[in-house]
Amino acid sequence: MSRRCVVIGAGVVGVTTALHLAERGLDVTLLEAATSGSGTSGTTFAHVNASYSGYWDYFELRAAGVAGYRRLRAKLGSAPWFVDTGFLQVEESPQKQAALSEHAARLRAAGYPVTRVGSERAHRELEPDLVIGSEAAEGFFYPDEGYVEIHAMLADLLRAGTRLGLVVRQNQQVAGFQTEGDTIREVILESGERIAADVVVCCCGRWTDAVLGLAGISPSFMAPDISGSTAPGLIVVSSPVHSGLKRILCVNGLNIRPGGGGRLMLWSGDLDTHVQAQGTWGLSGPWPPLPQDLPRQAVEIGSRYLPALRGGAVETAHVCVRALPADGLPVVGWIPQADGLYVIVAHAAVTLAPALGELAAAEIAAPRDEPLLERFRPGRFSSAYSSASPSGRPVTGRTT
Repeated sequence: MSRRCVVIGAGVVGVTTALHLAERGLDVTLLEAATSGSGTSGTTFAHVNASYSGYWDYFELRAAGVAGYRRLRAKLGSAPWFVDTGFLQVEESPQKQAALSEHAARLRAAGYPVTRVGSERAHRELEPDLVIGSEAAEGFFYPDEGYVEIHAMLADLLRAGTRLGLVVRQNQQVAGFQTEGDTIREVILESGERIAADVVVCCCGRWTDAVLGLAGISPSFMAPDISGSTAPGLIVVSSPVHSGLKRILCVNGLNIRPGGGGRLMLWSGDLDTHVQAQGTWGLSGPWPPLPQDLPRQAVEIGSRYLPALRGGAVETAHVCVRALPADGLPVVGWIPQADGLYVIVAHAAVTLAPALGELAAAEIAAPRDEPLLERFRPGRFSSAYSSASPSGRPVTGRTT
């Protein structure tokens, strides 16, 4: 009989992991409290990248995620939802130019594709609509990067999974777990229904602590919900404009990409700080009011670099509350306190999803540890895990 695996959470990480588990022959049920992509995954900027300087601590894993999208495309035969037209980054400040150049050299030394481009090429060859000041002498182009149309991706992967026997159950809230000793045996739904499981995989994003708490897991993996947390970010979508933008563009910290139907999507870490100062942004609200002028500011700043936005308006604006582990690093592996319970949660989940899905499925399907995941085990969060092996797997073992 195939091992029974329940994956909780049908965001980008849960769906990708469920697909890889089904490919490996496990009997997989995917549970989602609402609908697939209705949480953080469906509200993100969805830039697939390993170029951001702030995430060097897990650069290798991010680079594996970028490469994983091409493996997914090869596996499926096509992936029109992965738009890998590259990422162009430009700074006008001499100090920021120098920092960007230094980081690009570090990426290049690590084998990551990056090309230095002069402002003339950036304008004429890559993005003809781009207007930048003469002080922006050069920029950097990351050809392997791109963005994802999340809902189209999830639909495609779910179809592929169901062809392999994956059972998808949406609008199914998990209420608890039935255990035998320290071993998870069943997932209990709010309806009272019980689903037998040999393995439970928690892919619940910012809800991770709440779901693991149902299994009596006390250490908290997620960053506290406090004012000033970097978890919330403002995503703005313009009205349709006549722009020829083809790729993700970052100019002076403002990120812009095509948003479908002539719209442009904008995100800025600088504007995020105003959102984050408003108060606490919990799991599902109630949330602080969004400062009314910020979305318009994003469009106005964008119009300095893409003149087509000068005639544009704000069509939609929302706050994406990101999953943010307490130390900023992904959390991946077996929970020592509950045999058969595996957790995956990470910031930058869209980038990491293909790699996390592949690597986690390999660990779950066979009794082995993936070296690329060793730094990210749950055991680093609590002395309660002192009886665990370095991989986070219980010393008492688990049969597979």
